[in-house]
Amino acid sequence: MLHRDNLQSFKAALSAALRTTNQADDALSDRFVELRPGTVATLESAVNHLVTGRRGVGKSTTLAVLQRRAEERGARVIFVDVETHKSRSYPDVLIEIIIDILQAIEPKGWKSPQRQLRREVKKLLVVLGALRDAGAEVTQSVKSDDTRTSDVKVNLRGGVAKQYAKLSASAGGSRSRRTKRSESSTQTRRKEEFLRDLAPAIAQVLEAAANLEGRNSLLVVLDDFYFIAKDKQPLVLDHLHGVTKRSNVWLKIGSVHSRTQSFADGDPPLGMQPPHDLQHLSLDVGLADFATAQTFLEEVANGVLAPAGFKVREVLTQTARERAVLVAGGAVARDYFDLLIAAADAGWESSQRGGGSDEPFAIGAEDIQAAAGLRLQRKQTDLRNDAGRDAPALESRFDDLVRFVRDRETFFFLVRREYMDTDWGREIVELEDLRFVHRIMTTRPNTATWRGVETVVFMVDFAALVSRRMRKAPVEFWKAGRSDELRRAEWVYEPSWSETPAKGKKSREAAASEDVELPFE
Repeated sequence: MLHRDNLQSFKAALSAALRTTNQADDALSDRFVELRPGTVATLESAVNHLVTGRRGVGKSTTLAVLQRRAEERGARVIFVDVETHKSRSYPDVLIEIIIDILQAIEPKGWKSPQRQLRREVKKLLVVLGALRDAGAEVTQSVKSDDTRTSDVKVNLRGGVAKQYAKLSASAGGSRSRRTKRSESSTQTRRKEEFLRDLAPAIAQVLEAAANLEGRNSLLVVLDDFYFIAKDKQPLVLDHLHGVTKRSNVWLKIGSVHSRTQSFADGDPPLGMQPPHDLQHLSLDVGLADFATAQTFLEEVANGVLAPAGFKVREVLTQTARERAVLVAGGAVARDYFDLLIAAADAGWESSQRGGGSDEPFAIGAEDIQAAAGLRLQRKQTDLRNDAGRDAPALESRFDDLVRFVRDRETFFFLVRREYMDTDWGREIVELEDLRFVHRIMTTRPNTATWRGVETVVFMVDFAALVSRRMRKAPVEFWKAGRSDELRRAEWVYEPSWSETPAKGKKSREAAASEDVELPFE
């Protein structure tokens, strides 16, 4: 039970666990819980991996534990935080990632192999730094009345140009361009062309780093890869795959599935194509696997809380334990911890109103509900940071979904499976990855007109609905026999939906007068 004297230690333990890190200490490794057994061992294998999961599911923690365990087995692991380069456009973002990798592998010792590798790395860093910092020079040509501009072209000069020529074995000759009305020559080249020429030298130093000091491989972790513009991701991965292929260097890429494009088919194809070039490993367990999500979250929380002397089942009521998983949207540990901290405060405030200032209390379902409303603003901030230019469209789609479920007086909506590949269907998938909607199951609505039609059932995030009290609690679909209650044809969503006719519905005033708290207890 919680009380005045131990409430702070309960919140402090959870708050410490909220901090994301790319370094695994002993405490983190000891309490680490694999969502699926063998996840880290799979990531250690000599294969490129794309690790996906919603924000807060533990991608960074898993990759940090991977680093610790892989290095204990003789591998070298380096991290690149892609979010730090999110303001860079392509190809500068690629150049900065390569610079980060090279700076991380640059050895400090003075033995002959270390000195040689350090010299080669420094040469590359000089050229890549100049290439990154070079301004975008525009080459123009005239055809009829049109002006055409080439994209990001630069000219390396002086000592940098000489260094580049040595590294690439190419001086980068001049290029001529002709039009009907004019002829022009230019010494400028696209940045990608310089990078392609440097690829063999970059690959050579990466392979040397992988084998330095008797190590057996080099794992390059690219965390939060989705901060690169989606249409440029295949270009970035195409180059990185080129400099790591046929070597003992392996890419481990952490990202969000719906905001990731690892491969673009074309002539030539670009990027890394699953499963040939990289294996996809998902860390997501949503509300569709409610029991698995609850077991995972409580096991992780118990590991965090154990040093402070708490267990989840002793601090939360049974109904609150289930509601916390529902509000967290599945196995999203960060949201779960954040929720428990806010719910503990809500429980304390509630106990004070009851006059029992020194009485112990347990977190109840009504405390979870009160805490849920505090999470929406933070998630909206995450959406704007993560979705970039797509954020307005996603916010608009979510607002429409909230209006729809409120009109139907439910927490759920259904989407025809065939519509999931439409533009608005893909927006719903992105909202799912951003934890604004949660996938429950696939089913067929329970009316004759929908016979044989497959639909996907989603739940709108609880935090978006608690500001307006609902007259019914959400269907407890995770309990035996209750999932059939989600097969409601009137809950099928399309963007052209219309409000439920007033006939047969209580007036807005009458409904408001009968609003009651959700019957959680």
